[in-house]
Amino acid sequence: MCHKRQYAGMLAGLVTVLLWSCLPVLRSFAHLPPMLIAAVAMICAAGLAHMASLHYVRKDTSRIREGRYWLMAVGGLAGALYFYFLALQNGDPARITLVTYTWPLGFVLIANRLAGQGLSLRLLLGSAIAFTGLAPLVLSGSEGQATSLIAYAAGLAAGICWIAFSVYLRQAGALSLHGYRSLFLHVSLVALAMHGLFEQLPEAATSRDWAVAGLIGLGPYGAAFISWGFALQRGPATLLGLMTYLVPVLAALLLVLLGWSPASYQLALAATAVVAGALLSQGMRIRPGTT
Repeated sequence: MCHKRQYAGMLAGLVTVLLWSCLPVLRSFAHLPPMLIAAVAMICAAGLAHMASLHYVRKDTSRIREGRYWLMAVGGLAGALYFYFLALQNGDPARITLVTYTWPLGFVLIANRLAGQGLSLRLLLGSAIAFTGLAPLVLSGSEGQATSLIAYAAGLAAGICWIAFSVYLRQAGALSLHGYRSLFLHVSLVALAMHGLFEQLPEAATSRDWAVAGLIGLGPYGAAFISWGFALQRGPATLLGLMTYLVPVLAALLLVLLGWSPASYQLALAATAVVAGALLSQGMRIRPGTT
């Protein structure tokens, strides 16, 4: 039963990775300010969680009023979105993405520490292989844009916020669908406030822009965040952390399949490195019982 539970967690992690991989394509169709997209997407995600809760009744054991909830869940998710977009406004997207993608290793190390496990050389080697193989793929899209220290700091801040959000989901107990509805609504309010403070309302937004923002909320933000929470509750933290390195790989593969980007050796190298790193960190075989 334990193995079935963890296999379910890994499957949920894979679903999350696939949904996140669609985000770059969807984002290219929505010509709205970033935090406005986040606000609209989170409202739609809350609607998705509410509709799902009507067909899946479960006692809500989440403790929404905890200070940790507001700091790590709401603050972590809203902060990850805000700081990442802030970094993109001040630096090269490829470099910012690579800096932000240091978060999976940080998450795995913290999750293992909280689980009472020591630092594993095998984990470090596996993560290093995955990250090193990923770097040429991400940097191949570099625009040569100057990247300020503020941009790098914001990219790191986005990664730290994402770690906080993921650690909360793993440690605080499973959120019910009602809990996710509240989380998404709270984040949407924060994102809307940030939009009002730092962005201007677009004058020429089309119905397609709003529809794509809503679709992002149903998929890469809504269903993906719910499945990520499910995966963190049941799957091995080490493997889940390394699986997130597949997001830019699959996103690049999707662009190739759509004919938007040419196939490259960087893509093959990244895919091989991520798989090799995952296998090495798991002792050359996937063992559901490991963290």
